Amino acid sequence: MAAPYILYLSPAGLAAFTVSRGSVEHHQHFAPDDGLSPFETFLSDLPPGTRISLLVDLPDEAHHLETLPFVRGRDRRPMLARRQDHLFGDTPFRSHQSLGRERSGRRDERILFAALTRPGAIQPWLQRILHSPCILAEVVSASFLSQTLAAPLHSGSPSPFLLAHTTPAGLRVSCFEHGQLRFSRLTASPASQASPDPGLVREEIRRSFDYLLSQRIVPRDHPTRVVLLTACDMPDAAAGTGLELQPMHLKQAALALKLRHDASHTDSLPLLLQALAAHPRLPQFAPAEALAGHRQQQIGRLAGILAGAIFLACLGYTGINLLAAREQRSLAEASLREAALQEVRIEELIAATPATPLPLERLNQTLDMAHSLAASSIGPEPALRQLTAALASAPGFRLHELEWAVSPSDLLPTGPAPLTQTLRIRFSLPPGPEQTRERVAQAQTLLTALGTLAGAQIQVLRQPAEMASSEPLRMTESLPGDTTPQLEVRVSLPVSPP
Repeated sequence: MAAPYILYLSPAGLAAFTVSRGSVEHHQHFAPDDGLSPFETFLSDLPPGTRISLLVDLPDEAHHLETLPFVRGRDRRPMLARRQDHLFGDTPFRSHQSLGRERSGRRDERILFAALTRPGAIQPWLQRILHSPCILAEVVSASFLSQTLAAPLHSGSPSPFLLAHTTPAGLRVSCFEHGQLRFSRLTASPASQASPDPGLVREEIRRSFDYLLSQRIVPRDHPTRVVLLTACDMPDAAAGTGLELQPMHLKQAALALKLRHDASHTDSLPLLLQALAAHPRLPQFAPAEALAGHRQQQIGRLAGILAGAIFLACLGYTGINLLAAREQRSLAEASLREAALQEVRIEELIAATPATPLPLERLNQTLDMAHSLAASSIGPEPALRQLTAALASAPGFRLHELEWAVSPSDLLPTGPAPLTQTLRIRFSLPPGPEQTRERVAQAQTLLTALGTLAGAQIQVLRQPAEMASSEPLRMTESLPGDTTPQLEVRVSLPVSPP
């Protein structure tokens, strides 16, 4: 970024300065009569966007104190603008400064209105600045800038005091009350005179004091302190009745202000330039349209700062997300390693387990059936009772053998199978060829009786040959070794829960 320039405007013309690390450097001086053209060349040679501050030190300056109702919000600016138009309607270079509110009554606000009353001495230079690639940042007056020097140099009572100092424009006497500007007056010195005469200095201080005394700005009951900045040693002396003159060397003032003193300068201009370079918040005399470029530059700078802050915030948020992702990845990798270790342990355990003679699925089914049998209280009594009730309608039969068992109804590959109780019944039928019809009738009666069992599945395992549907009813002989005809049936019944 290009270094900012301070243009000092006085009755002798315009001078360009830069301030870097407390060192004031003078670049060029432009006379008021034939210096406009060289000034345009000077501005065109500066880098585009160079920030320029215009410091005006002219005797044509007016100050007016008024007490107005205290107003805030959007009505304040129009009220002040109307009052400025009324007081200084013939110049666009005007400003104001609030001196605080009164302590009694309605507590109205005391406002100091100020204006540069000779715009013709400023506008030619200002127009060249506005038409150049440079940016006008501010237009300030030496009277308000001297306020930055007055407060650190004055200590003691809150009574008004005077500050007198010389610049290339002449002798300026300013009055300050509670650290704020109340009045300022510049007495131009001849161009041939390097420094004002001490007698003239005392006379001008006395004239300013008499005016302030007539306006009741300074008190009459005790002397008013006057701080005089000078480059030569002057003994403390009274400037007249009611004044207490206190000379202060520029070097001593620079130490109090924490500024750098240049022994080659015999006035306070270097101190003013250094104070202005520190960018104090001073009343602004430039018209609003003249500061449009500076406002745009400030908006662009704020936008850049905001964009940088957003970028840093996004960068920080991204860093936090990266750290969180890295932590999650570390946790996932640790979980995968633990799962791999568990799998290895399971494989080692399976490998160390001895092999079984039967498949694991068959053993699981057998174990499930054993658990089911152990958990149940089923016995043959319910099935036998059902069988007795079913055979009650078929008297005269002979029961040869009865076998009861419980087994799964179906061997499923997974899960325990439902249990089924099985009755294997063998009946002895009437023997002999002469009893064929009785034997067939008794067998049919028994099968019909067994068919009345609820939910039973009946399977005929053995029956007399005469009962085959493909054989006609005839006399037959018994098979060799089979002395007694038999009817063998398997009855499957569901197991009821206990």
